[in-house]
Amino acid sequence: MDESLQSYARAYLLRANPEADHRDIDAYVASPDFKGLAKVFEQKLASGLAQFLAGSRVAGAPDSRMPPTLPMQPVRPPPSAEAPRPLSLPELSPSVAAPATPAAPTADEHGLASMASNPRSTELARPAPVSIAPPLPDPTPLPASQGALPSPDLADIALRLPNARAGDAYAHRLAAGDSTDTVVFDQIIVPDGLAMSADLATGTVSGTPPAAGEFTLTVYYHFARQSPSRKRRALVQVVVMPDPRTMWKNLASDRNDPYWKPDEQSAQLRGAELSIVAASKRGRSHAHVGSFRDDDFRIAHAAQSGWYLAIVADGAGSARYSRRGAALICEEAQQRILASLTDSAVAQLDASARSYAQARRDAPESADALREELHTHLSRIVGNAAYYAARAILDEIATRADLGGTFKDYASTALIAICKRYPFGTLCAAYWVGDGAVGIYSRRDGITLLGEVDSGEYSGQTRFLDNAAVEHEMLRKRTHFDIVDDMSALVLMTDGVSDAKFETEARLKRSADWHLFWEELERSVGIAGQDPAQEQKLLDWLDFWSQGNHDDRTIAIIH
Repeated sequence: MDESLQSYARAYLLRANPEADHRDIDAYVASPDFKGLAKVFEQKLASGLAQFLAGSRVAGAPDSRMPPTLPMQPVRPPPSAEAPRPLSLPELSPSVAAPATPAAPTADEHGLASMASNPRSTELARPAPVSIAPPLPDPTPLPASQGALPSPDLADIALRLPNARAGDAYAHRLAAGDSTDTVVFDQIIVPDGLAMSADLATGTVSGTPPAAGEFTLTVYYHFARQSPSRKRRALVQVVVMPDPRTMWKNLASDRNDPYWKPDEQSAQLRGAELSIVAASKRGRSHAHVGSFRDDDFRIAHAAQSGWYLAIVADGAGSARYSRRGAALICEEAQQRILASLTDSAVAQLDASARSYAQARRDAPESADALREELHTHLSRIVGNAAYYAARAILDEIATRADLGGTFKDYASTALIAICKRYPFGTLCAAYWVGDGAVGIYSRRDGITLLGEVDSGEYSGQTRFLDNAAVEHEMLRKRTHFDIVDDMSALVLMTDGVSDAKFETEARLKRSADWHLFWEELERSVGIAGQDPAQEQKLLDWLDFWSQGNHDDRTIAIIH
């Protein structure tokens, strides 16, 4: 059956009934009843056209496009034929009576109809009458059970949903594109495995997809200004993207390496006045290839003197033995600080701190000199610790000459801090070289940084502990301290934490960002409490996701 006939019938039915449903009309023109009717029409049409073609071959037949009063020109015979005698042809006119039926015409070699065998005949051959097929009958009425049909101007709409991500909560409404018609959802079928549910009232699909994949929802709906019986169907695809965290491997580091150490570490201790908690975790970029954790830390409490200390170091990722350099810095600095806190040194330090605090409050004009004196005492503790840490690396190079390492092969940053609570305030001091951060945080007063970030000319560059960083002048310059009335915590962190949580040096100096940071620690770790599992919670927290920040992460908190 010619598809053009179906198209004609479809258009005819829509003109006859503008309220007709396109789907019902499509079903009708594809039905056996219509095909039978079309077959009869095609047969009659073929017969009529054949008769017309046969009649158009009659010699001298008038052109139906010409007026009947125009004289017909005689057909010229082929050159081989005998020239006929001149004929006197009367004009054809509608008023002329029909002549007698002529003999059947014959066709010459050119396919042209010729005159009857009698050359004297003045009668022209007449075409046979053309039989025209009758018009199409009225369409067969559709069954009454199909009801009234929707208006064709309400086309089906394309419903859409945004992509989801495995493991993340999802809640989005079905979007109807540019359609302005109100849609009523009758049924939303959510496939198995998507682990979502649908709200028909709002068209919202929500849930937490457990795994990545492509899923198709089946949605049945109707337009609010039409009958609910006029349901439509749409297929909506939802793509669940994989959780990027699941794409990272966690390969164990080589235990046979001479400088192997655990891939993660945590510790906590509680003193009479303060507590310390610390954790270090190998970054995803290292775990993915099975390389080592380059960060390290140490924490300690000198119970007799009341001092607390924390050291954090970040080995350079490009240095082959930096993990050992970071460990040496932490180990040596801790030992040197504890050894320097002798009874006499502590007595001098306590007296200097007390005098400075009192002068700052009562006699500001004399505070500067007392501050310099206190600065000297603190530099001898935390600054000298940095100096001996650098010496420890030189000793390691000599001891492990078989490894062929240089000082740069052990490159690492160094954050060395001490803290003690007095009746007049809390004294905090730190030696800082490299990136990361050391700061005194107060819920009331915000942040006081104990140094500055060492940034290189290019992104990711920094300085490391070396001979220049432990010269006498630099030891004093890099040692910073303050006495604060209110301290919530003294925080040390490597850039794996600071870059992810603060992003820029400007934000690192902004108290508002530190308030948010502390609130997150309180929620996730319970940092303000005395939970015995606090170190494990802090270690787990270090696994937070931050796009593009996959370096080792280490943090130590005195609180």
